[in-house]
Amino acid sequence: MTKSRRTASLGSALVLGLAVSAIQTGCTGHGKSTSEGLTLAHQRMAQIKSATKWEMANESYMAGDLERAFESINDSLGLNPSVAKSHTLKGKILFEMGRLEEARDSLLRAEIIDPTSIDAIYFLGIVHERLTQYETALTYYQKVAELDPAEALYAVASAELLIDLERTDEAEAYLAERSNVFGHNAGVQQTLGHLAAINGNDEKAEELFRTAWTLASDEPAILEDLINAQMNLGRFAEAEHNIAQLLDYEGYEHRRDILRLRSRCLLELDRKMEARELLIELTEAREGKNDLSAWLDLGALSYSINDMSRLRQSAQRIIELAPDRPEGYLYRSLWQRKHGDSSAALTTLQTGFQKAAMPTEAYLLRGMIEHDLGMRDAAERSYITAFELDPANERAELLLSLLRVEGDGVASFPADAE
Repeated sequence: MTKSRRTASLGSALVLGLAVSAIQTGCTGHGKSTSEGLTLAHQRMAQIKSATKWEMANESYMAGDLERAFESINDSLGLNPSVAKSHTLKGKILFEMGRLEEARDSLLRAEIIDPTSIDAIYFLGIVHERLTQYETALTYYQKVAELDPAEALYAVASAELLIDLERTDEAEAYLAERSNVFGHNAGVQQTLGHLAAINGNDEKAEELFRTAWTLASDEPAILEDLINAQMNLGRFAEAEHNIAQLLDYEGYEHRRDILRLRSRCLLELDRKMEARELLIELTEAREGKNDLSAWLDLGALSYSINDMSRLRQSAQRIIELAPDRPEGYLYRSLWQRKHGDSSAALTTLQTGFQKAAMPTEAYLLRGMIEHDLGMRDAAERSYITAFELDPANERAELLLSLLRVEGDGVASFPADAE
């Protein structure tokens, strides 16, 4: 009886022990599973928060709020530092903030995480180009062009940088290799137009820019290239028509260089009074005081239409802005001679000869002023110098001949309309 009870007791103890053990084992297993589950949940939550912060950063970046974008992208990277596009966005934000070295570092991190990141590699090209590390930039542009051979933007970036590096033949060959893919791409046609212009083939450049404009008539930069090609070819009516279109684009309506181009077209089309009004607007605007090109154009036009007041004003501003240029002294001397002060006109010209590289016309004008003052020998020397500088100058030959033969009364400035 005793033995039987003991046996029973041992069995109960064994069962109880196994039960307890099972309970403990069960508890231990459940705890580990719960811990792993919690870790995954935390990781997933961090990823979600990181993605949300990235979206906020990208929205701020697109809106131009760089400080907020920078703060949000740093929060995103703090939650999940292993995402290539987050480092890429940080690099782009830093680039816009002018922090180029830091931008490069962020973009390099993105490339390490994802060596095929199109965005990171392209912007590495842009950053290195801004840092004037052109060969490195070219390597990145060509790499991204290989990664995405269907996107013309990257091939154009490579070709344009080759042009900047004066490797034009290489740029042309580079695009030619891709002509079957990009034959009807506006950016490629525009770049080929730049190459044609560099090579002095204005007809080909105009044709290519016109094709590019047909393919992308919402790109004003292409229209601007077309206008410049037409100006070089003397197609001023077409250029003026296209300038009118260009000025309708946002950001172009106050472009002073485009407005000056229009004034030159108007001059060539003999619409001088329209050109005059436009140049007066340009020179009287806030930025006009120091716009040398506008004053040079206004001076030339004022002389051609006998507007002596504007001629005098233009001469004064040109001499102040560019004392090493001849135009200011020529215009002032012309104004002084027109008003009967030949001595002052000669003094002005002499100053010009001391400070600027004076053209043939200046020697002719000096000769006429010297003739006005009865300085016949000096006038002859001036005409001879002008003729030696430009043997094809018929006015110089004529004035010299008349001075020698007639000995009197020749004195009209060669550019006079009379």
